[in-house]
Amino acid sequence: MAPDEVLVGKMQAPPLQRVGIVLEPLNHPELGPLAIDDGLFAIGRTEPPFAAYPPEIVADLSRRHARVFVEGGDAYIADLGSKNGTTINGVAVRHGIVRLHDGDEVGLARVLAYRVRLQASTPAAAPAARLASLTLEPERADLGLEAIVITSFPFLISKVDDTFARYKEKEPHQVGYLSRRHAHIFLKAGVPYVEDLGSTNGTFIGAVRLDEHAHALEDGDVLAFGGHHFVYRVRLQWEQAGPEPTVTRVSLPPAACPAAMDADHTTFVASAGSFLDIFCADEQPGAQEDEVNPAAAEPAHSKSDMRRGKAALMTAALLDAMGAAGDTDPARLRRWLAMAGALVVALILLFQLAGAPERALQGLVDSGDFATAARLADDRLARDPDNADMKALGTEALLKAELPQWMADLKARRFDRTVQAEARMRRLGTHNADARVLVAEIAWVGDVERFVHARGGAAAPVRDAADGARLSRMVRQWQDEQPAHQRAFATISAYVPAFRDTYAQAASDLRKLALTGGGDGNE
Repeated sequence: MAPDEVLVGKMQAPPLQRVGIVLEPLNHPELGPLAIDDGLFAIGRTEPPFAAYPPEIVADLSRRHARVFVEGGDAYIADLGSKNGTTINGVAVRHGIVRLHDGDEVGLARVLAYRVRLQASTPAAAPAARLASLTLEPERADLGLEAIVITSFPFLISKVDDTFARYKEKEPHQVGYLSRRHAHIFLKAGVPYVEDLGSTNGTFIGAVRLDEHAHALEDGDVLAFGGHHFVYRVRLQWEQAGPEPTVTRVSLPPAACPAAMDADHTTFVASAGSFLDIFCADEQPGAQEDEVNPAAAEPAHSKSDMRRGKAALMTAALLDAMGAAGDTDPARLRRWLAMAGALVVALILLFQLAGAPERALQGLVDSGDFATAARLADDRLARDPDNADMKALGTEALLKAELPQWMADLKARRFDRTVQAEARMRRLGTHNADARVLVAEIAWVGDVERFVHARGGAAAPVRDAADGARLSRMVRQWQDEQPAHQRAFATISAYVPAFRDTYAQAASDLRKLALTGGGDGNE
């Protein structure tokens, strides 16, 4: 081996299409068919070609709606938690991945429908040059991070993958800023792209947080995941097409890639990841296609049949408990049946009354009367503080009643209204321990945004000692209590998904505050 060459592992050429995908429009033929030429195709209202469609057609598409991709010669579609959903042959995908077959009908947000056409495609001609490796060089040598040499794609950035999980013992908070599916680096027409996967703390190129779009990477880009700790300089190594089939020798000049020269401090990633893993959703696992639902094989019964069946079972059980189950005297049996029937009615009424407040509250929530539901829940919890169902319903009602307007006021800088809303939320959560934790998180996010606005922006220079002290305290609280912030954020976003954007803005501002002088920037 030449002294200026480093063996970086088996290199696979950019995946060649083994299946051609065409989406033929069913309800808007004027839009024309979509021919998918890349291994990964983005569906969203701001993605091409959808961004060029009439607004009334794509208004119900989410910005990150779905992805169509090729894996192992098969075509798949993955819904990315879109607001209005994705369907295959009328069945909702629901945060999952579905294999596409020729003739399938794909529905997007109930406004666009396509017929899937799959056909074998001719492999693309090999390019004159191809990417041999993508190296992520740590920007700060003092943090002890290893360089990452990627030779096969896609590559998933994940806090549970050993590439980053190895730092968990030494820097648990920093690893905590990464998501399980934080971002991925993939090839599109032979060019490397990075796409954030909806991570909590974001992916950055330079100081710009990535939006829903994938972005092409260039040599020298500074790429950051989740904060100011996992920050890397991108180095691209290109080679002529047609190298040895099993090994690639890449020239790595020390000036261009010094970290890669030290194999003891470099992580080599030579095995391609899988889009199936990248777009899989743990929190809402779909049933297997071949799974049998035992209940589906049973005869269907009406609700009245079910109620009569339960009453008969209870009556039989009571007769047995009273020793009358084997009595054959008709007169005595009628008396026993009358007594058992009265007890059954009493028990049914008791059970119904016991659950009445929860049912009434659920009815208010279902009807959208969140404010009334929140007040009634707090009143009930004052007398029954350990009622878990009531706490859950009260928390949902409180957040849905107050949080949307609070977020609108915060975005419009109507800070007096946000403070008033936070006070109302505290009152509505007086007897709800679960809600109080979430209200405290909302108020803290409000404090961050009010502070940033008052000082003229997150990147504004420190004005005086008091400004610097508060800035440092705020960043330190974010760093030290990050797991608690993450838990509260996840719970709030489950009830009000739009809170994700508000939280992301606060996280971005905290990162800028840290860079300004409040800490090391690790949010």
